[in-house]
Amino acid sequence: MNERIMIISDDEPNASLQRALDGHGFTVTVAEDANDGYERLSQSEFDLVIVDLNRPITGVSLIKRIRSNPALRRLMVLTIAEWGTGQPTMALAQGADGFEPAPVDAGRLVAAVARLLRPNMVMTASAGATNAELDE
Repeated sequence: MNERIMIISDDEPNASLQRALDGHGFTVTVAEDANDGYERLSQSEFDLVIVDLNRPITGVSLIKRIRSNPALRRLMVLTIAEWGTGQPTMALAQGADGFEPAPVDAGRLVAAVARLLRPNMVMTASAGATNAELDE
């Protein structure tokens, strides 16, 4: 399955987040800013981009730019932002597929990515757990 994920962050991405995604079979690439990330997204195929930019306007502008590019239409977008900043609402309004509140922990991020990229597997795993619980 090895879905390709790009993390675009103007801070050094948390190494534990990257390791957690790698450990669940995702191939992770990191870009240091919005321009670098957009160029890489345009040149190579990715399944999901995680936008973790401190400046709300930059993050929202990047999402708008991604959504306006027909070549990136199928790309899933997950944004990370702090509650109370308005950034999550703006990002979702521009077409982000999901939002995780900052600071994000590795387990929560992996679960959010799996919900977006592997929805059938997540539902199957949940259903399996429920059936096992019922059998007890």
